[in-house]
Amino acid sequence: MNNQQPLPSRTETKPSGPKPVDVFADVTWSAGDLEHASATQIIDYALRKYGDRLGFMTALGYSGIVLMDLLRQRLPTFKAYFIDTGFHFPETLELLERLQDAWNVEFIRLGPSLTGEQIDSIIGPRAWETQPDLCCLYRKVEPMLRVLETKDAWVAALRRDQAKTRSAIAPIQLDRRGTLKIYPLARWTAADCWDYIRAHDLPTNPLHDEGYLSIGCTHCTAPVTPGDDERAGRWQTSGKTECGLHDNG
Repeated sequence: MNNQQPLPSRTETKPSGPKPVDVFADVTWSAGDLEHASATQIIDYALRKYGDRLGFMTALGYSGIVLMDLLRQRLPTFKAYFIDTGFHFPETLELLERLQDAWNVEFIRLGPSLTGEQIDSIIGPRAWETQPDLCCLYRKVEPMLRVLETKDAWVAALRRDQAKTRSAIAPIQLDRRGTLKIYPLARWTAADCWDYIRAHDLPTNPLHDEGYLSIGCTHCTAPVTPGDDERAGRWQTSGKTECGLHDNG
């Protein structure tokens, strides 16, 4: 096996724009102010404050569909980043194509900088079984890092009820990378999301109907047992709980 190679450096340039003088103080004040705000109020705040310096990335889970619908109601067109690991379910990719055709969204697909063969030569074959953290690092986190600093803030569809690892997220916060994250659906529940989806007749991944409540790569996603949190079907053969995209601590 070859020696591990360093990950590519971030090369994209962030658009210029006004920045808070004290980001931490600004976020702390905003988090308290937005704690009881509605999802639409939080989105409106984010769009007013960051405009085209606000990024959106989605894996097309049902919460992401809700957030995307709220965004498209406010924007004539917008870009959504999608990380293509090479191991998505066909149903996920079919949903992406359907949304791109029907909604005012341009999907930007990000893939690993290295080929599958190169990744295997570094961390070994079937790394999702032997080294799942490194597998996610090369196939998911590295593509994200290439665009992370091109925006001043990122909006995402995380909810507190999804898992214990997300139970304390604030509507707006700095993650451990120092990235500003905005979570308009933080206080929503799964029931809230499905009520919204049914009320607006939104398309979703058909795998949700088969018990796949959180959907990632084929190798690391399984149906959830009733009573478990919705991310219990991820990385079931290891103690891993998050892929590394959302480093909330």
